[in-house]
Amino acid sequence: MADSARGPVAERAEESPAPAARERVAAYTADAVRAAEAPLLAEGRPLMRAAARALADVAAAEAHATPGPALVLAGAGDNGGDALFAAAELVSSASRVDVVLVRDRVHREALDAAVAAGARVVSVSEASAGAGDYTLVLDGILGIGRLADRRLRGSARALVERLLALPHRPRVIAVDVPSGLDPDDGTADAVILPADVTVTFGALKAGLVRGRGPDLAGRVHLVDLGLEPYLRRAHPAVTAAIDVVRETPRAA
Repeated sequence: MADSARGPVAERAEESPAPAARERVAAYTADAVRAAEAPLLAEGRPLMRAAARALADVAAAEAHATPGPALVLAGAGDNGGDALFAAAELVSSASRVDVVLVRDRVHREALDAAVAAGARVVSVSEASAGAGDYTLVLDGILGIGRLADRRLRGSARALVERLLALPHRPRVIAVDVPSGLDPDDGTADAVILPADVTVTFGALKAGLVRGRGPDLAGRVHLVDLGLEPYLRRAHPAVTAAIDVVRETPRAA
């Protein structure tokens, strides 16, 4: 058809901008991320505290959007430490912050900071009984540490099953990766909390864009911890088209 015969609908369609292409982001294995962190940790860089500040800022925004009490699920490793340091700051935004320690071991400095700020440690049974009251959950049970079996077990599994059974679930922020998601291949057990937001540290984890990762991670916030020069020494496990929110930790 000649140009002169084209109607206004065609002209409007021509004027509409094409959707912007999604950014392609390099994603790395857990081993590659740990190797990139190692030189900075050797220098004494406080990566955990920087990660926790960024996590706390995202959590505060969620708490303001959905006011009410928050539940922090803290595991034994650095992931639990990130969650607990963030809990200390979340006290000023949520109406109440309850902490469940799902293991006997805990990052003591982070726990002390959370309790000193006003967070209270509760048992799994207490949290389960009041599960329907929480409007926000920080999932810091498991991170990217080496594990032969990433399935949740014991009290952590029981509490997650309780949260999954709620008719109206709270908003969930995953700390680095949703607990139980393999950070490399994205495989996961049935008992895993789907996140509304995942705050991942240093680099995008391959498991967030593989397997079940895209369905479980929600909106991904990528926190810059200064790993880029060291990540250049590693080959990305995968490059994926994904919308990420880039975060820079505020100064201490």
